[in-house]
Amino acid sequence: MKALLRIIIFVPLALILLFFSMANRAPVKIGLDPFAGGDAAAPSIEAPMFMVVLAAMAIGVLAGGVTSWLGHMSVRRAAKVARAEAKKTRLEVEKLRQQALAQLPADANAKGGKR
Repeated sequence: MKALLRIIIFVPLALILLFFSMANRAPVKIGLDPFAGGDAAAPSIEAPMFMVVLAAMAIGVLAGGVTSWLGHMSVRRAAKVARAEAKKTRLEVEKLRQQALAQLPADANAKGGKR
């Protein structure tokens, strides 16, 4: 089911990206100096249009992921503290259970001795 869902989502997405790339192969000039004012000597990069758009999309997805990861940092920290407390509590419960089981025969002997 999961593989079918992946195929349903990713195959059309890959086709869209492929068609977009094929339709936008013309080179574009990207200026790196915002103050150059159309100067030909200013630093620039020439790349196909689809690469510029796909790189911008990838940078956007990466920035969103990093922002989300940083935003959930407090939740992950609270979960880590809760897991440590749960582990400590489980160990304490097990220790108390062992103590109770160790006292059980002594109580049974004491009750049996009174009869």
